Amino acid sequence: MKRNIDLITAMRTFLVVVERHSFSAASRELNIVVSAVSRQVADLERHFNCQLLYRTTRAMHLTSEGEHYLRQFQEIIARLDNLESFSRHRGEIIAGHLKITTPQNSALIGFQSSIQEFLTLHPRVKVSWLQMNRYVDLVDEGVDLALRVGKLEDSNLVARPFGEFTLKFVASPEYLRVNGTPSHPSQLDKHRCILDSSNRHPGRWQYQGSDKEELVRVSADVEVNNGQMVAQFAVADQGVAQLPDFLLQDHIDSGRLVSILEEFAMPSIPMYLVYPAKRMKSPALEALLEFLL
Repeated sequence: MKRNIDLITAMRTFLVVVERHSFSAASRELNIVVSAVSRQVADLERHFNCQLLYRTTRAMHLTSEGEHYLRQFQEIIARLDNLESFSRHRGEIIAGHLKITTPQNSALIGFQSSIQEFLTLHPRVKVSWLQMNRYVDLVDEGVDLALRVGKLEDSNLVARPFGEFTLKFVASPEYLRVNGTPSHPSQLDKHRCILDSSNRHPGRWQYQGSDKEELVRVSADVEVNNGQMVAQFAVADQGVAQLPDFLLQDHIDSGRLVSILEEFAMPSIPMYLVYPAKRMKSPALEALLEFLL
């Protein structure tokens, strides 16, 4: 017979363990003993009759079932937090000034339209929005909310999942007709390449090797600091580009660009909404998070 457990607390604990990649780090963040963290994860595994984590003395990894339940737990906790926020602020007039930062071109994932809708609902909220591809120290620079991509470093910031994207290699049909289609990323040094110089390492393109992520060094025949312009240069037959799928999908759907080297595509890259924990005292930020999520 299963003993009664606090499923919500156990889910929250499991999410912290996965985020911190460590039971001991989770115990410090949650201010409970390691044995309590381990017991709550074990309670979840027993309740759902599955193994969520592979544990060794050196590492901890999600099982395939763990990956499935992770997504479900994240959605449940996010919905619960949103309901609690709605309950607290129901009928309250939301006002304030929010400073947010996102990478360039984030409007193409719907971020701009969401902000516009939010401001229509809450006209007493003011927003300062900085679009840049550099790392922003939220605390030092007084930023309330950031959209970040990829693996997050351990910090005192709160992170909420906000979708994902994939990187694609693309070129125009005419460029490929004239220059041929590469069969492996290592052949890209023989092709014209279009680089987005706003990235940290524009001349290093990632791809999935046989058993690990690899990098190929490419030189720029065209280099601009805007992903949309990179896509437009590719459409104009100027070479091969590697860009997020949300910058490319319209061009691919119309046939202006062709996705190549698909068997070397990287796994999906997660996106997160990140904010300092103390900022949650702001009703405007809570309302914006509730709206975005």
